[in-house]
Amino acid sequence: MNALRVERKSIVRDILAGLIAAVAAIPDGLASGVLAGVNPVYGLYNLMTGTPVGALLTSSVYMAVINTSAMALVVFEAMKGYSETEQAQALVTLTLLTGIFQLALGLLKMGYLTRFISNSVMRGFLTGISIVIILSQLSDFTGYAAQGANKVAQTIDLLRHLDEVDPNTLLVGLLTIGIILLLERTRLKPVSMLVAIMVAALLVKFLNWDSVILVGDTALITRSLPMLTMPSVTQIPDLLQYAIAIGIIGLVQAAGVSQGFPNPDGKTPNADGDFRGQGLANIVAGFFRGLPLGGSVSGTSLVVSAGAQTRWANIFTGLFVAVGVLLFANLIMALPMTSLAAILILAGYGSIKPALVRSTWKTNHQAQFVMLLTLIATLFLPVYQAIFLGVVIQVFVYIYQAAERMRIVELVPTADGDFQERATEPKLADGAVTMLLPYGSLFFAAARDFEEEAPQADSSKRAAVLVVLRGRENLGSTAVGVIERYAKTLAQNGGQLFLVDVGQPVRDQLEKTGVIATIGAENVLAPQDGLTKSLRDAFGRASEWLATAPPAPADELQSLNSETTEPLEPSG
Repeated sequence: MNALRVERKSIVRDILAGLIAAVAAIPDGLASGVLAGVNPVYGLYNLMTGTPVGALLTSSVYMAVINTSAMALVVFEAMKGYSETEQAQALVTLTLLTGIFQLALGLLKMGYLTRFISNSVMRGFLTGISIVIILSQLSDFTGYAAQGANKVAQTIDLLRHLDEVDPNTLLVGLLTIGIILLLERTRLKPVSMLVAIMVAALLVKFLNWDSVILVGDTALITRSLPMLTMPSVTQIPDLLQYAIAIGIIGLVQAAGVSQGFPNPDGKTPNADGDFRGQGLANIVAGFFRGLPLGGSVSGTSLVVSAGAQTRWANIFTGLFVAVGVLLFANLIMALPMTSLAAILILAGYGSIKPALVRSTWKTNHQAQFVMLLTLIATLFLPVYQAIFLGVVIQVFVYIYQAAERMRIVELVPTADGDFQERATEPKLADGAVTMLLPYGSLFFAAARDFEEEAPQADSSKRAAVLVVLRGRENLGSTAVGVIERYAKTLAQNGGQLFLVDVGQPVRDQLEKTGVIATIGAENVLAPQDGLTKSLRDAFGRASEWLATAPPAPADELQSLNSETTEPLEPSG
């Protein structure tokens, strides 16, 4: 693999970038484990195993495949039903399922699916996630175990019991935030989180503040590498929905990395390649009890700003995290939980983007509705349900908007041989050629609109109608049915429908459904070299048909009546 070729001029910078990223990733990984409600060290196991795999296999050279808060929150929801002894195996199963789902999407080349999750959904979801992250850490941050059905209710409970907040815990948390904010203005910004939690740990140790809960009080962290653990097949049905939600979140967040960090050759990374790389990273991390991983914009930004030159930077990140656990496990257990909560609170606050929220809000009423509803759902529903709900809402809004955009114009030939658009008439003219051009989608809802907007054919005699279908790859069963009914109505009144510029996929649909027999195969016209030529040929074809077509059934009857109804001769 040429991408892994070691060059002296770049390897030193990659080592330094990996070291800086690891220093930032260790406290962030521990915090993610806390956020997920599992042993904090699981947020480091994935960095040791999955991050190097992601660095090797994603299409993006610089993508940092690490912990993300949004994914950790879904893990928290998934782990609720399992005891502490069952969590390790459940986490293995969940992370493996996430990886398999992402890998499958990549192998099936379904990277384009990310475009169906709109900016409105993602802005509402990510803003809601940021708020939930902040609210979810208030218990650890204050030392009061708040009660409630969701994070909003727990926050209200905390506000009602401020007198039960542990002052030492709150002070250590505030000190952690203060140190981080102070150091971020200096050259020590890359190590600000590490310095802050170390100072906090020393303060708690020397002042002997027993009321401050430490990482070691909640979980045992040993000086060892993660052991291989097998998943549980019986847990798959319960965890599958969470795995899909985590996979979607990770892939959408990674799409932001792909767009924002082009590869060294200047090309945008391939989304399918990033899907596959993240999937394999999660499969490997899963077997070693790691939290699910995803492409991180902030993590990628850090490693790039630290001087990363190649994929080796993120590989070194995982290696340095492993060294950190082997050397400093006891120190990790001495870290205050309130300090990890402080890191997450700052991360949540930093993830709220007021400018982007305002921009989305100003777009239109549909964007406002989708963003606001997704945000509220994220605050009050389980995270995986919120992301699914947001996508469903967006699909319905898209369908509504597409139907609203559908309109029909009439194309009229001009003296210079071209065509111009004009509004359609309510009904077709008798014995005339009418060419219709539909704009917008013709899926099922819009197909009904086409049926209503097209000029009425049930009272017009010997009308020739051309419908231009240029560039359409799929009509759908509803649109095919509408076209068939329109063709039959025309035929009943001596008219004929012509379909213009019909590509092979649509022609195949018409043949398979039998509609082509109703219209007549000779009246389904293939595309020509240019649109104008296609329109001219089609218009000429319809005019020829009109000149030679038999009279409409009603005209025949009227003619017959006029021939047989003669004045009676007087008798006698």
